[in-house]
Amino acid sequence: MCQSYRKPCACGQRTAELFFGHMILDEAAVRAVYCPECAATVEPDPVAAVEDNGWILELDMDVLRAYAPRMDMTPDEVTAEKVFDGDFVTWVGFSPEDNIQRARERREIEQRYAGDPKAHFEALKKWALEREQRFYAEGWRKAQRKKAAYG
Repeated sequence: MCQSYRKPCACGQRTAELFFGHMILDEAAVRAVYCPECAATVEPDPVAAVEDNGWILELDMDVLRAYAPRMDMTPDEVTAEKVFDGDFVTWVGFSPEDNIQRARERREIEQRYAGDPKAHFEALKKWALEREQRFYAEGWRKAQRKKAAYG
């Protein structure tokens, strides 16, 4: 079973929810998260950090190198980008706050279409497609990868 972990950004104003796929890494692999506001105050290491739409996820390279063989990499080829894009440590959903945002949006749809199952289903379908397109248009890495993989 894969796990998720909530990590406040460096300024403490926002929280990213991280997903640890493949059951290899855990929160020990995460050094810091920077929201767009606090990201402006740091100079990210291009090997240890991945930037995604203004957010920065900084990983612990010692931990990543130790687990490199389990991720089918050598310690020398491990980068935060490869780990993120390989879904070993990534966002839950398309963005750092997607899980919370998605739940709120679904709740609004459920309330709006309560008692009308067909309209509820159609609204959810439309919402899901539109939100994916929105994340793609906004430039989120996971949406870009999904679009490239499935067109």
